[in-house]
Amino acid sequence: MELTAEQEAILQGSRGERTAELMRILVSLGELNDARRLIPVWSVQLSGISFKTMGVPGTEFLEDAAKEVHVAVPTTINPAGYDVGGPGLVPVSEDFRGKQERIVRALLAMGALPTFSCTPYTTEYTPPAGAHLAWAESSAVIYSNSVLGAFSNREGAPSALASAVTGVTPEYGLHLPEGRRPSVVVQVAPQEDLHFSSLGAFLGKALGSKIPYLRGIRPEVDDMKAMGAAMSAWGSVPMFHVEGVTHEAAKQELDGLETMEVGPKDIASFEESLGRDGDTPRLIAIGCPHATPGELKHLARILREKRGGKLRSGIEFWVCTNRRVIADHADVVAQLQSAGVRVIQDTCMVVAPIGEKYPVIAVNSAKAAFYAAKRSFSGQKVLFGTTEELIDRWA
Repeated sequence: MELTAEQEAILQGSRGERTAELMRILVSLGELNDARRLIPVWSVQLSGISFKTMGVPGTEFLEDAAKEVHVAVPTTINPAGYDVGGPGLVPVSEDFRGKQERIVRALLAMGALPTFSCTPYTTEYTPPAGAHLAWAESSAVIYSNSVLGAFSNREGAPSALASAVTGVTPEYGLHLPEGRRPSVVVQVAPQEDLHFSSLGAFLGKALGSKIPYLRGIRPEVDDMKAMGAAMSAWGSVPMFHVEGVTHEAAKQELDGLETMEVGPKDIASFEESLGRDGDTPRLIAIGCPHATPGELKHLARILREKRGGKLRSGIEFWVCTNRRVIADHADVVAQLQSAGVRVIQDTCMVVAPIGEKYPVIAVNSAKAAFYAAKRSFSGQKVLFGTTEELIDRWA
């Protein structure tokens, strides 16, 4: 790789051994992927900051790093394991709370921003089109590439932290035009009331890491958020193009690409496999990824139309979002709270340790369904449906 004089100096220890160690991670990653150089990044997103996913070794690593390094670019962070700055709506043990607070203190000591959200693009740190990023949260990566027209690979925890401290990332993969080209054209057949989260999960499972060019759909921004999040959870798709909708779709050459068709029966069959019947849920939770202002307004409208603005059952109902969205949209938050909805900040139903209290959970997100059912997360029984279906059946 071609390093600048400053980068070479950092590698040799000019900013301390810990920063040199982090620079070595980036150089090794770049050499492994035939990157020619390191490029500046506009921002970094750190994922996996819940103690539930990080554990003791990760916590101790962060605490050690915080004694020596500071971030060089805006660095946002994913949801924690409980509502750190909230009113304590998410039940966790004192032991878990204490361990999570150690992680938070270490991150803030390094200069990370207390966003606690998987949707940094709904905060004041929304990257502009064309910005190069080093984001680790998969749902944010696919959104930034596809919807915002920014450039980011799906970073791991070590490489994202390394980019936060050094301000650079290797130039390969999604940072290059050739890394953003589609490899399969997907024709989606017309379907009434298409659940884009279901479509995304089906495609993620079918495509693996292939970048699709989608035809036959006209998704709104929040539809693409839901679709992309599921695509990157059920597979490892880093980007998608939607004909006539996304930034780079018109630039793509499609001749000779693999083709695939998706019809209503495909989606319906997949949805059945996610779980629609069985026990009554102990918790209905939406906001995975964190709910946008548009999704909050959509939920408030449905509750007014279907329930007269008031939940009828005793089943707990969460909507997870971030503190910036809550602050900027206090009116709709108040409507939801008066309806009986718990508006949760800084965490979500996936990274909070809630499996024992809520062994059966109902979600509208195929991403949440993927993770909540895993034993390594909460091992819950998951019931799945659209927001409207969840309210009709249980709220």
